[in-house]
Amino acid sequence: MAQSSTQDKSPIALVRDMSLAQTLIAEGKAFHVSNPTAQTAVVGQTSHALTLATIYLGNRGAKAMVPLWARFSQVGTVAGARIFTSIKYARVDQFTSGTANTVEPLNGRTGLQSQVTAAHTATIPTFTAGNAMNLGGLGIFQSVSAVVTSDVHELLPFPGCIVVNPGGALYIYTNAGTTGPGWEYDVAWAEIEVA
Repeated sequence: MAQSSTQDKSPIALVRDMSLAQTLIAEGKAFHVSNPTAQTAVVGQTSHALTLATIYLGNRGAKAMVPLWARFSQVGTVAGARIFTSIKYARVDQFTSGTANTVEPLNGRTGLQSQVTAAHTATIPTFTAGNAMNLGGLGIFQSVSAVVTSDVHELLPFPGCIVVNPGGALYIYTNAGTTGPGWEYDVAWAEIEVA
């Protein structure tokens, strides 16, 4: 019997009993974005504005996008006051511009490519009436100093809380008074075939 190579695909039959997220990662259907430059914070806004998202994810492909996590940790400059976050789902993507984020697979062995476009510090025009739905939000106390950061905050209500259909998008907003919050982040999702 031939021995398996480290280049072989993941033994999917062995992971079917793991959680769904682990299975999607093993099958190469999960992707993520994080800070474009390690240890360089992406900064939120000083007040909430629907036209300025901290993180943008747009489903430009033919598959459904299922969010798995949105983990944020405060870094860099201390926020000016209590931090507020919110996540909006747009049935029709209204993204205008932003700083591109590189999308990476969570399992690079499969060679599958993401069909989602990601950016930070994104601009969105005024929402078309009835297009956006609020998925949740948090109020977070700012860190005590730039050195002593707070715990990691999970911004999604729960994994798979929404299915972003082709042509839709997720917008993640963060803001704090006078000085916007700085973040290290990791946002992940799965891309699955639409029946």
